[in-house]
Amino acid sequence: MKAEIITIGDEILIGQVVDTNSAWLGQELNPLGWDITRITTISDQADEIKNAISDSSKRADMVIVTGGLGPTKDDVTKKTLCEHFGVELVFDETAYKNVERIFNFLKRPVTQVNKDQALIPANAKALHNNFGTAPGLWIEHDNTILVVLPGVPYEMKDIMTNEVFPRIMHLSGDVVAHRTLVVSGMPESVISEKIEQIEINLPTGIKLAYLPNYSVVRLRITGKGSNEEEINQLLNKTVVEIKAILGQFVVSDTDRRIEEIVGELLATKNKTASFAESCTGGYVAHLVTSVPGSSAYFPGSVVTYSYENKTDVLGVDADLLWNKGAVSQEVVEKMATSVRIKNATDYGLAISGIAGPSGGTKDKPVGTVWMAVSDINGVQSVEYHLRGDRKQNIERSGNLALEMLRKRVNEAD
Repeated sequence: MKAEIITIGDEILIGQVVDTNSAWLGQELNPLGWDITRITTISDQADEIKNAISDSSKRADMVIVTGGLGPTKDDVTKKTLCEHFGVELVFDETAYKNVERIFNFLKRPVTQVNKDQALIPANAKALHNNFGTAPGLWIEHDNTILVVLPGVPYEMKDIMTNEVFPRIMHLSGDVVAHRTLVVSGMPESVISEKIEQIEINLPTGIKLAYLPNYSVVRLRITGKGSNEEEINQLLNKTVVEIKAILGQFVVSDTDRRIEEIVGELLATKNKTASFAESCTGGYVAHLVTSVPGSSAYFPGSVVTYSYENKTDVLGVDADLLWNKGAVSQEVVEKMATSVRIKNATDYGLAISGIAGPSGGTKDKPVGTVWMAVSDINGVQSVEYHLRGDRKQNIERSGNLALEMLRKRVNEAD
């Protein structure tokens, strides 16, 4: 079964808001056997909405539209749907009771603008919205299902989960399943060369996709067919074959972020780590603490940005800083060892670099980053020359540093 997504909003087109709704819809619909064949973003203009719905309905079994259902004048989706289908807006008593419920909770009177949220196209069924006054809409027309939802992410997800998924769960006869391998320390091109024969001989219904991101490459193996048991057997067989070739470079056989992998490794080995960050400004600590339970292996870290702060907090010798510079092997090794000792952790991780866009020199251009990992057996350091803007350099440095820590922990014992 084919589905298309239409997102409505000038705020998305001008980059003020990022469309996370489509990504979530794709992730949730794919396992149900729905192929997302197109995602379209359009402005809050009646003609654009009509044309997009008309075009998508010719190609897809289901069209999901998000945005433009609010109570303000720039929300024109319901009125445009009426024009498109040649129907009138009608009052839906159930939708109005939901509006009353929300305003009673807020202890505020229902205004006419809010009451109008209960008006829906005559050919639509209202879909209950637990968190907002705008109901979702379900319209069936010319063998196509049209689902119209609020653009607010948590409202959209609630309606899809409780109202839409139960209706469409059994419409597609296909089974879709995924396996994901996380590969670290091996470039995408090298991976492709090593598993070329596996790709060439993939069974019917099995596809392989490369998802590179900084220091890791995710290999997504997808199976689709009518027999769930057969699909899972083929997927498992493919995973075993790839792991046999890539060996230790496969750091996880589930779709996880590097901070989750590192966290599990530290927890399993009953080890702890602390960080000293300069150019990343606490980004690595942010990644690690985004994982629930990270307090078990991460007591804390420091952000030492200036020369003076590196000296006062971590005891880096001032003469060393002025002679070698903050972005140097000697300084980053001292930072890693000092933060480990001060926090009484098993590992200390340090990063110092020039994220940009300014601050670079001929000897140390923008993107130069030194990082080090210290433990009781010594300290290991590495220099990188990254290419990107400030945000990219910070994010890549954080991921590379965590991968460096993962290797050090994994090689211990």
